[in-house]
Amino acid sequence: MNDTETLLEQWSPLCNMQAFVEANDSTIYFYLWVYPGTEMAEIRSCWVCNRRPAMEEMDYAAMDSGEAPRMPLEYVDHDPGGIELDRDRLSIVWFEEGDAAFLFEGGRMIAAIPGWAGEKFPGYSLFAKGVGPFAWELKTALPALSLRADRSRAYWEAMAGDYFQELQGEQLAALEDYFGPHRQYFAIDGGQFPPRALVTGEKGGNRYAFTLGNGALSQPKIEQYFQEDSWKYRRFELGIAFPPGTDEGRARAMLSYVAAQAALPWREIGWLGHGHTIPCEAAPGYAAVLLLNPALCPVDRGPSYPDFMGEPVNLLWVMLLTAGEYEDVMEHGEEGILARKGGEAAGWNLI
Repeated sequence: MNDTETLLEQWSPLCNMQAFVEANDSTIYFYLWVYPGTEMAEIRSCWVCNRRPAMEEMDYAAMDSGEAPRMPLEYVDHDPGGIELDRDRLSIVWFEEGDAAFLFEGGRMIAAIPGWAGEKFPGYSLFAKGVGPFAWELKTALPALSLRADRSRAYWEAMAGDYFQELQGEQLAALEDYFGPHRQYFAIDGGQFPPRALVTGEKGGNRYAFTLGNGALSQPKIEQYFQEDSWKYRRFELGIAFPPGTDEGRARAMLSYVAAQAALPWREIGWLGHGHTIPCEAAPGYAAVLLLNPALCPVDRGPSYPDFMGEPVNLLWVMLLTAGEYEDVMEHGEEGILARKGGEAAGWNLI
């Protein structure tokens, strides 16, 4: 078996995922290791180049021995005898969502594993031709991916700066426009990037709590559902309301639950949006929560979060569901329960 060498490695700033570049004496591959060290671990691999002469057929001997195989000659768009990369000029740029990455050599993109990569699509390589078994041709996708990479660079540069101070002020002002001076401000990020908080206030005798800071992040996977319109829905904050008479201890448990769900898309590498449900055992007698976007249904409009980087930040209200209501929503959608419970968020969650 050929010895392998890791040329570069880097952790995602948001997801439990590691990107690395590995070379043996025949090939160089770009990898994303998802949930490393866990039962859910998986490796996404993308061929970058051959270092030895390409073979006419598939490199079955390498595959049978567990080695990274060379790309067959018909799919190779570099010197068929093999090429080398300058390891000192290699760098990784993460997609804004944190679940996918580009590989650069100096200023040129040489590979990409997007969030939509999977079993049938390994990723793109600058040195691949056509639809190869271990990488697809990058050149045809390069115009769109270059724009994506430029935006990602700008995004992570902003995230590395003091963006939160401005965002915090703008969002806090939006919340206080809704319920007046806030009552409590809880940091919910554990001192880790990205900064997040839960802010509480009262209005009309009802208690409200909203996340703050989450809207700076772009959700993974959402573009696979909304395509060109994904920018409208990929940023969100959570909100929950309690009417007078709510048990204080149970309300606190629900606030902790809501705070934890803010990070769920990057923890689970998925997305949250209108009509989604999440199992919930934080409130006795309830089985799940339903998320409702006031832009998409007739419910309390809530606070108007300012845009972030030119994209809207959506409010997702949290509605508690009993086991029966959960089953009904799963089978028939949210319209029926909204008709029964009404659109005032503060009337949903007496616990």
